[in-house]
Amino acid sequence: MKAVTVIPLVKDSLALRDMPKPSPKRGQVLLSPIEVGVCGTDKDIIEGKYGAPPPGEEYLVLGHEAVAEVVELGDGVDNVGVGDIVVPTVRRPTTCTLPINELDYCPRGTYAEHGIWYLHGFAAEFAVTDSQYLVRVPKEAVDVAVLTEPLSIVEKGVDLALRLGKARFESWSPRRVLIMGAGPIGMLALMVMRLRGFTDVTVTATRPYDSLKAKLVREIGATYVNTNVDQVSEDFDIVIEATGSTSAAYEALRHLGANGVAVLLGIYLDSRNVNIGPLLDDWRRNKLIIGATNASIRAFEMGVSDLVKARFEFGDWIRKLITKEVTLDEYEYAYNWGHEDIKSVIQIRSL
Repeated sequence: MKAVTVIPLVKDSLALRDMPKPSPKRGQVLLSPIEVGVCGTDKDIIEGKYGAPPPGEEYLVLGHEAVAEVVELGDGVDNVGVGDIVVPTVRRPTTCTLPINELDYCPRGTYAEHGIWYLHGFAAEFAVTDSQYLVRVPKEAVDVAVLTEPLSIVEKGVDLALRLGKARFESWSPRRVLIMGAGPIGMLALMVMRLRGFTDVTVTATRPYDSLKAKLVREIGATYVNTNVDQVSEDFDIVIEATGSTSAAYEALRHLGANGVAVLLGIYLDSRNVNIGPLLDDWRRNKLIIGATNASIRAFEMGVSDLVKARFEFGDWIRKLITKEVTLDEYEYAYNWGHEDIKSVIQIRSL
């Protein structure tokens, strides 16, 4: 079978390789991936910043964002059937003993992750995974289900923000939302906040006002601000940082009003020295800061549910977030995207 691989920690080792077709063991299923999403994590692995192959192997198959069809069942599998369309979650415990709905809180070193650490990913013609970590996809969401994994991060962050914000004091009633970044995470955050009933939502990015990103923000009733031209000066009740930039995360806290909640959804590798003074002021003003970079199966289930709702609420808007689709043989193009791209996807096969 063909698979998109890297040699972890070796920069620019990306290659399409022929590998043996895997077979499901007890409790596992064989998947035929349909689409695989590409994100900044993949780019960092390709650049040699992190990642690890399965024990005893040299290569790692990329791809942790996927929608796939179940084509074969291992012994003991009874929660899915052949022909089901599913989204596989990413994390698998090794020594972590937390329940399945809390695996996102496993300490580093106690888990493996498909396409990232110690487990092959889904950017291949076939893949195996444990059946208990699969989420079924209804027919209404099959063509956008590849967005479920990044959406799960947003679902977790927003759910925590709303629940923990309210837990501090019952009268907390957030109204104004700022989303920093109009990439996949920022756009999915916008979708989730609109589905949650928020009408005063501002999205900031650096693209022109006539760009696709700006148009999509306005299309579902939010305000777009090009920060190369204009600046945001108001305070917000909820600020969602979706760029992965340390400086943007620091800026996000500046825009957070008293009693507000900030949700940081990036992996901040561009760390820098930070003046802690403003952070101390945040605590004095009862601000809450939440981080989320991975999610439990419950958040994946919430994501699939919201994709279905978005199809009814916003029509084909969600599908417009997928701006680049390439075949498996054209895989290299998927890992090079520009400012106008939102989500790049490798189409492994058609339904």
